[in-house]
Amino acid sequence: MRSETVLERLLESPPVRLNALPTDQGIYALYDHEGVARYIGVTEMGLRRRIHDYHVGGDGNSHKFSTIYNAGRMFHTRGDLFTHAGDGRAAKELRRMFSRRYCSAVGMPLQHCSKTELYALETQVRRIAPKHALSWNDARALDAYEPTELLNEFLKEISWPSAKSEAIARQAGRWGQKVAAATASGDV
Repeated sequence: MRSETVLERLLESPPVRLNALPTDQGIYALYDHEGVARYIGVTEMGLRRRIHDYHVGGDGNSHKFSTIYNAGRMFHTRGDLFTHAGDGRAAKELRRMFSRRYCSAVGMPLQHCSKTELYALETQVRRIAPKHALSWNDARALDAYEPTELLNEFLKEISWPSAKSEAIARQAGRWGQKVAAATASGDV
């Protein structure tokens, strides 16, 4: 399949909810909460599993949705000695729920491609893709942020319990401390 055709499908097909992606291996584009394509990648493990489970579930840079929304009330960092029991888990749970509700993707199943063919296609597609569609690709660090108004609406919609609301408020305070410390040290 031609890389131009693949790119066109990734950027012009309507994105779908993460749990509606195909289960086959393939190439995909991730769309943020504003509906903008930000990342193009491939997976051998299955599109739905890679995106629905991994991109929203981890804490590392290879988990794009989880990384980009790891701020404010959705902030969580592993091994934080100052996090109250359950606060980080509540923030991470909210981040997963938010990403699964507002983010989307386009996945193209490519069942019959070898690993070599899959990665060669990704390279070709990324070579011709517009810059915005690759803004999360190859970034050593992504700038995390909280879409405050949208998150406020979401919290009302899901009737987030008060104990969890208090937990994520404490996490927002920790996020503020982290930003202030980075600013003071010149890391920002």
